[in-house]
Formats: sequence, C-alpha cells, structure tokens
Amino acid sequence: MISDNSDAESRGQMGMEKLISKINGLEEAISGKPSSWASGKNNKVTSGLALVVSIVTSLWMAADKYGSLGDELQSKHYVFLLAFAATSFLLAWTFFITVFKGTILKSRASAILGLIAAGTIFFLCNWLLGFVLVEANWGIVWSARVQLFTGHEMNFRMVNDAKENEMWRLWATLALLTAVASSAYGTSEISTRNFVGGFFLLSVIAVLFTAYPAYRSYDPEGPITNFVLVSALGFTSFLLTRKYCSSAEEYQINRLKRYLALLGVFTFFFSLFVMDPPDSVVERGWMESGLEPALWGGLFVNLILATAGGVLGLGIGVVLAFGRQSELPIFKWPSTALIETVRAGPMIAWLYFAKYLLEDVIVPFSDADAIMRTLLMFAFFGGVYTAEILRGGIQSISGGQIEAATALGLNPNQIKLTVILPNSVRTTLPSLVSLLIGLWKDTTLIFIIGIFDFFKIAKDLNTSDLQFALDILEPLYMAAFVFWIIAFYLSRISMGVERKLGLGSQTGGERT
Repeated sequence: MISDNSDAESRGQMGMEKLISKINGLEEAISGKPSSWASGKNNKVTSGLALVVSIVTSLWMAADKYGSLGDELQSKHYVFLLAFAATSFLLAWTFFITVFKGTILKSRASAILGLIAAGTIFFLCNWLLGFVLVEANWGIVWSARVQLFTGHEMNFRMVNDAKENEMWRLWATLALLTAVASSAYGTSEISTRNFVGGFFLLSVIAVLFTAYPAYRSYDPEGPITNFVLVSALGFTSFLLTRKYCSSAEEYQINRLKRYLALLGVFTFFFSLFVMDPPDSVVERGWMESGLEPALWGGLFVNLILATAGGVLGLGIGVVLAFGRQSELPIFKWPSTALIETVRAGPMIAWLYFAKYLLEDVIVPFSDADAIMRTLLMFAFFGGVYTAEILRGGIQSISGGQIEAATALGLNPNQIKLTVILPNSVRTTLPSLVSLLIGLWKDTTLIFIIGIFDFFKIAKDLNTSDLQFALDILEPLYMAAFVFWIIAFYLSRISMGVERKLGLGSQTGGERT
C-alpha cells in the first residue's frame, strides 16, 4: 500500500515537473531567459506568481469590457469577450514575466519583442473582432448576398419570375468545376479524411449562408437543394478518382491528370458558352439566349477575369516565351514587341484601352462588349508576364538535357513540349502562382471603368438602401476577406504542387 502511494506521488511529481518545464519553455519563447534571482528555487514561485497575477488581470479587464457592452448581450458578444480575455491574458502574462523574472535584464531584445508582439496581437484582435462581432451591422451584406456574388442582373432574375430565372447557368458551371476540382484532389496526396472534412465544412458554410433568414429576398429551397447536389457530385467525383488511383499504374494516373487539366480549361470556355451562347446555337434552337457579358457582375466577373489571365495567359505566355527565344525574326520580333509594349504600361491604362480603344481594333472581327474586351486584355497582360517568367526558366535549363533529348531522336517541337517547358514551369512555379494571385487582386481595378464587379457592388452597396446608408465599411471588409481567402487558398495549392513536384530537392524534375 505504501509502495503504491509512493509510486503515485512520484508519478505526480514527474507530471508536475513536466508541466513546469513546458511553462518555462513557453516563458522563454515569449520573453527570453530569466535573470539569476528567478532561477533555481525561485523559478516555481516567480512562474506561479506571474501566472496567477496574469489570470486575475485578464479577468478584471474582461469584466470591465463586459460592463461596457450593455445589457442585451448576444452569443457573438460572448465570443468577443472570450477572445478579449485570451489576448489580454497573453499581454498581461508577457508583461509580468518580464517584471517578475527580470527577462528585460537578461534578454532585453527578446523581452521587448515579446511585449511588442503581445501588444500587437491584443490590439489587432480586439479591434478587428470588436468591429466584426460588436459594432458592425452585417444586415447590409445579408440583404445583398446574391448580387454580391452574381451581380445585379442575376439577382433580379433570381427573385423575379421563375421563367426568367437564369441561375441554372451558374449552377451548371459550378457543378462542372466542382467535379473537376474534386477529381483533381482525388489524384493528389491529400488524405481522404482531410478532403472530406474540408469539403463538408465548405458545403455547410455555403448552405448556411444561403439559408440564413435575415433580409432574404428569395426562396432558399432551390439553392439549398442545388448546393447539396453539387456537394454530392464533388464527394462522388473525389471518391471515384481516389479509388481509380489506388489501383492504377503511375502512367495511368499521369494521363488522368492531363485529362483533368484539359477539362479544367474546357470548364472556363464552357462557362462563357453557357452564360452567353453564340447566335448560331440560339438560332438553331439548341439553347435559349443567355445573358450578354455586359449584364454579368459580382464575384463571378472577378473569377472569370482572373481565370482568363491564368488559363489564356498561360497559353499566350508559352507562345510568346518560345517566340522571343526563337532564332527566326518573324517570330522573335513580334513576340518581343508585344511583350515590351504591354509590359511597359500599367494595368489600369490597358483597361481604359480595352474599354475605349480596343473596340476600334477588333470591330472588323468581333462585336465583343466591354467585359469581353477586358477579359482579352487580362489574358494578354497575364500572358506577357508569364512569357518573361517562363523565359527565365527556359534559360536556366542546361544544354545537356537538350542534347540528350536530341540524341534520343526527339524533334525540336517534342523537345520544347517534353523537356524545356515542363522543367521551366517547375523552376518558375512560385513566380507563376504569384502572378496569378496578382492578377486576381488586379481584377478589382475594373470598377474604375464602370464594370459592376464584386468590389464595385460592395463599394456602392450602402447607396442601394436608405436603412444601410451609414454602413460603408461592412461590405468593404467582407470583400477584402473574400479576396484574401481566395489568394491564401491559391498559395496553399501552390505549396502543395511544389512539394508534389519535388521542388525541395534537385531530383524532382521528373515528377513535372
């Protein structure tokens, strides 16, 4: 019995020592090494004192903040109070560690940086969460949730007579895009659990955003059903692709990836086709006339323009990069002239060119409206920068690889497509993704030329309803968050592709 008690005490002492060791490690990571008086026997005393005083201080600050919020508290206010208490505890703990342990004397730089970091976290979190959860009136966003993402005309068609509802065009594009993207994830190294969890969370957010009853001007049954069907299609596509890849050979998986890449490009052109079918298709009675691009708007326009800069821009960039490297003047000089001309001007200048001057250039060949001309300009603007990025990758390829490919009997075109281009893409992938993120952010510039994109609608949203006349910041913050989350997602995809291609080592070129 005595032995059991002593074993329990020893295990308890070991657990306590581990806990104290972890706390000391956190203290040093936050504020640096302690002074001599806080080491040895005084270590536990100073650590415990700093911890207790910090907890009391944070609770006092949270109670004071609770009193300033008023009597009618909602659940979002309690979330804010919890975050306020956590960040105030971090700030207080950092300060009292610095005082009680004297880290300011032993590790001055670390202590000062710790205080600055804790203060910055405290200020930014409480300022942002205070606005988002306490001050902001998000009714303006809920009331315009459809037009923000699809534009004014789509919003009108959605809440108007069901016979004129054109939302099926966007649902068709979303369904195809979801199937392609989910299948692409099925060929990747992501675990099934992570994909299913992330995709399920995204689907739930989309359904809740659609079904939220505040300021809803449409029947949610149809959109919710469509979201559920699209989600089911995504899950099915992923699971079928994952099952195929688990039993297929590597060359079969690579072939499937090529097909999915081509299908992704097809999805872009399919979205343009289904939104505004050509007159020849409409006249034959195969499809009804759609919405001309001048009526497009919202986040859909930003996504289309960014995709044009990425998809069409990549194709244009490959042609221009090889054209500039060509020894034939008929290819070299036009490619160089186009690259230097477009690259020399800012994006906003080329957008004005697309709106007012490009029409005179392409009228003999097309009657494209402002959005299609802008789309074409985004493609060329992205293409010339892609060409210069790829040119740097082409120049980095050693002559030995080209000589080896020539010795194997490959012709010049085969060498370009199977040796030079894959290796140049591999080495320049981070720069290409950075360019895509830059083009995505540059799509906000089109509001200057009068196109009602996501940012333009958010900027002018408070003028559409008198009850929201003073709510200017809420839609702008929401727009900023949407642009950030998509840019962040692109960067995460880029890092995953880089790991897949073996960019962390010099032996991963064959994976490209």
